[in-house]
Amino acid sequence: MINDLFESPEVLEDPSSDRDCWVSAPTLAFEHWVNYIAHPQGKNTGYSDVSIKQFRSMFGAFTKFLEERGLNMLSIGPAQVSDFLANLPGRDPGVPGKGSHASRRARASTLQRYVTLLDDLMNHLVRQGFRRENPMYVGAREVTRGYGEGRLVCLPQIVDERLQQYLLHEMATEAWDQRRSRALLLFLLGSGVMSSNAGGALITEFVFDDETPSYDVPPSQGREGYRAPLSPFCVAPLQEWIRERQAQTSDDETASALAFPKEDGSELSSVSIYKIVRAALRAIDFQGDDMGPRVLRTTYARRQLLAGSTIPQVMGAIGVTNDKSLVRLLKISPTRSGFVPS
Repeated sequence: MINDLFESPEVLEDPSSDRDCWVSAPTLAFEHWVNYIAHPQGKNTGYSDVSIKQFRSMFGAFTKFLEERGLNMLSIGPAQVSDFLANLPGRDPGVPGKGSHASRRARASTLQRYVTLLDDLMNHLVRQGFRRENPMYVGAREVTRGYGEGRLVCLPQIVDERLQQYLLHEMATEAWDQRRSRALLLFLLGSGVMSSNAGGALITEFVFDDETPSYDVPPSQGREGYRAPLSPFCVAPLQEWIRERQAQTSDDETASALAFPKEDGSELSSVSIYKIVRAALRAIDFQGDDMGPRVLRTTYARRQLLAGSTIPQVMGAIGVTNDKSLVRLLKISPTRSGFVPS
């Protein structure tokens, strides 16, 4: 444990709250953080000695990577995070339990442990004001694709309501791209669709003349299509935006016109959508474990559950066939919603 490194943790200044320490002596700062600040999700107790030993080894591999590339905990960005995760070696199949094999990719469980640890650590640095942003969401996204969704994060109800208020009444809408971004954000928050569906959404896929306004999600990548009901708060502004988009396209272009394009008419990238969501969350002074569109999807789902919808009803509303994530959402308490206090 860390007690042999510190005579009295209560008396000595917390090294994990020292910006310079994360640059000049990151191992020292990490030791205090993992022993006295970090804790398992949903638990108030600290990590076990076994877990801490594993975390030390993982952090050692990370700091070695940083040193080799002339980086530190405060300067590493998403691209370097991707590089680190993509090159994590797997175990040598010839020597079970020992060593590593550079030609083998780390297993999903190993990769997820690294992502979870580094995500928690980077959030700590953001809370301390040592970093402006957590590089893990963007940096880990492509590397971990197909490795499972990991932790579930949703906005606390009060933050969900605050975001709705901001989008409906406070967000600037003078410029075209501001109106586009506002409509996109309302769509994500009010329908629970995935960012890939939002980026490719067509203006003809919105249905406003039914009893329940909705968006027709087309089939893609083996997923069946479904109809996503739109939350009442987003219907009027979305309809107004779709009318604006229709006015910008000719009759023969309407069927293939994107609802939320770039200014040149092309599709927004997933990174662009992430940045739009992150900017809105920052505008309402929110900092969480997830600052991208996925948190808006889980927030939509949990909002429906809290309003009395059944799990099967929400499954249909967000187009999933497995109830595992929704059962987990029901168990998320307000204090374990992914919110990082300021």
